[in-house]
Amino acid sequence: MVVRLRTVCFRDLFGIVCDMIVCLWAEQWPQARRDALIEMLLAEVPRLAIGAEQVWVDARGLDAERLAVRLCELGNRAGVVLRAGIARIPVAAEVAARIGSATPVMVAIGSERAFLSSQPISALQIEEPLRLLLNGIGIETCGELAALDRESVEVRFGPPLLTNWQHARAEDERRLFAPVPPSTPHASLDFLDYVISDPERLIFSVNALFGGICDELTLRGIHARRIKLTLSLANHEKWERVLRPARPSASRAVWLRLTRAVLERITVSDAVSGISLIVDGIEPASAIQGDLFDAGFATATTVDAVLDRLVEAQGEVMVEPDPSAHPLVEKRSAFVAERPKSWADQRKRITDPVTDPVNVNVNVYVNDPPGLTLQLLTAPREVLVETVKRRDHQVPIRYRDGQWKQLVTAAGPDRISGGRWDDTYAREYFRAVTVDGLLVWLYREARTDSWYLHGWWD
Repeated sequence: MVVRLRTVCFRDLFGIVCDMIVCLWAEQWPQARRDALIEMLLAEVPRLAIGAEQVWVDARGLDAERLAVRLCELGNRAGVVLRAGIARIPVAAEVAARIGSATPVMVAIGSERAFLSSQPISALQIEEPLRLLLNGIGIETCGELAALDRESVEVRFGPPLLTNWQHARAEDERRLFAPVPPSTPHASLDFLDYVISDPERLIFSVNALFGGICDELTLRGIHARRIKLTLSLANHEKWERVLRPARPSASRAVWLRLTRAVLERITVSDAVSGISLIVDGIEPASAIQGDLFDAGFATATTVDAVLDRLVEAQGEVMVEPDPSAHPLVEKRSAFVAERPKSWADQRKRITDPVTDPVNVNVNVYVNDPPGLTLQLLTAPREVLVETVKRRDHQVPIRYRDGQWKQLVTAAGPDRISGGRWDDTYAREYFRAVTVDGLLVWLYREARTDSWYLHGWWD
């Protein structure tokens, strides 16, 4: 007996390979030859992005250098002389293609800015008036342009040159290729030496396939709306049904129940030689939200008992803040132990504050409108920050916390200082907004000239 089981339930593998881009450039692109060449290129590569003067090739997961040689050969066959540049950053690949020859030019990862620094500014395709203006003040190479600070470029040359300035620094935010979506979970099973006609054995095999699919759905945090069931028959016919639960689910028991209900009622023209399951529709996983302490869920008594046992076993694990007037926010509150109280009593005070004059203001917090809340890190985390000078201080424009995050604006500084002996501090706080809309709290420690991420608002 030989069984071939194919279970394809994997995440996007492109996230772990090198993101290399091949830029193909030619002096002239005759339209007729261009269309024929693009058709030839699509037979060799998965994705292309067509520009006005160049063609971009997605080389993720491929041997980029060998691929570039092959594509240039195809260009010669189509009557178009191609030059190829290979780099991780689009502008570096484009410049490499423009200055290259018959042999593709490859820019090593991490050396993009060094590669661009020696190139003339004409390689960046800067508009003629701006290029003449730069030549007039002695800026002839990309390295000299990259050495300028952002404010001087914007003030002296205007916003049109900012993109070229970023390209000279090997900062190119163009997304030539959208992320490849992960494949939908699917699994299949082929019976090579025998066929199945017994429904119970068929359900047993389907159960094994559902195991991998449901595990992958849970891992991705999604639920399936529909799963397509296909039975391959010994007479080369196919029998198909679409399984639909009452609500989207990633539960193997739910899908197996639906499958059993279908398979026990069907009659097919021959024995089964293969099974295939394909998820046909997905949506993010959701759950019914509830309050464990809500008496309506009949769990308040159980929660009180659990909290009592937790305190008895672990000690003072329940604390409440005791605020002070310390100027540093991370030292402003101390936490003191609190014995758990009956949630029923606390609920009564919230819903009927008149019975508890001491806590009459509790309702103020319950009915407060939603707003941003400061989330502090356990300890301020030192980060790399790139700044620009503004009057008497430095203003952050981006910071690195795992990866570089660009700041749209930064308000500050709010300066505080004090302490004595070894506990002195002098800080400049900035409230900044990142490009993805996150409001972060950064500060500069003036004594050591180091920057820290203190928290964020959400």
